[in-house]
Amino acid sequence: MDSIKIGNVLIQGNQELAIFHDGYFYRAEKNDNSKLYIRNFFTNLPQSLEYLIRNIDQFNIKTEYTINSVLQPPNPYPSKIVGIGKNYVAHAKEMKGSLKPAFFLKAPSALIGSNSNIVIPDFIKKPDYEGEVVILIGKKVKNANINEAKESIIGYSSGNDVTARDLQYGENNNECLPWSQAKSLDTFSPIGPYIKIIQDYSEMENICVTTKLNGETVQHGCPSDMYYDYANIVVEVSKLMTLYPGDLIFTGTPPGVGHAKGYYIRNGDYIEISVTGLDPLRNKVLRQNI
Repeated sequence: MDSIKIGNVLIQGNQELAIFHDGYFYRAEKNDNSKLYIRNFFTNLPQSLEYLIRNIDQFNIKTEYTINSVLQPPNPYPSKIVGIGKNYVAHAKEMKGSLKPAFFLKAPSALIGSNSNIVIPDFIKKPDYEGEVVILIGKKVKNANINEAKESIIGYSSGNDVTARDLQYGENNNECLPWSQAKSLDTFSPIGPYIKIIQDYSEMENICVTTKLNGETVQHGCPSDMYYDYANIVVEVSKLMTLYPGDLIFTGTPPGVGHAKGYYIRNGDYIEISVTGLDPLRNKVLRQNI
């Protein structure tokens, strides 16, 4: 295989590791190997990836996959999800705030996979989309230098940092509230459809993200537009906290969010996040009690 794309599929109520390739996903015939359990696989990186590569012939059950397939979040059990706000300079300007990026945490319970619904509770009035590149940490790092940061990034995916702006800025848009509460509601962290494993950090240098809302392109951004590129995000985050294998980092959103235009996602909206080298992450918006 040219590259390894690892995802999570639900088989008879059980989450199973799967390899995605050429319109199919492949899973192991025997799923009793604890090294290939979803939770164990990501927490034991990079050794678990080396084991998978050596035993890739075990993944011999073939199932057709399309962009409409309902999938689980590739890693549903990270020790943490880190986000960075205002990492795209143009986005920081459209939000009319400080131009300096800010880090925050998101609850892992917010994770969903491709083609699952983003469910907006009835008390949320200003839900918004944020298409992003998500990086997967593959080794423990603390106070990383730039080379250590590059080596710690083992793969990437697409993400949507769904945000309740009324819980972020208040109903009148004049408060500064804890961002984690605005970004951690259940279903507010779509990710997928899978994680693409990289061979070298140089593969990350031109990874861009595009967001489509109901088929219309509303966001596009590349590393050249960012305040911190992917490696420097790891450098900065690792000054604050230890990063562990399996941790996910949402790396910031380009300009074009709905809040800047006074548009908030509605019942029935389709959001599609496309990242270089990946199939799109697709999610429908479902409002409760509508």
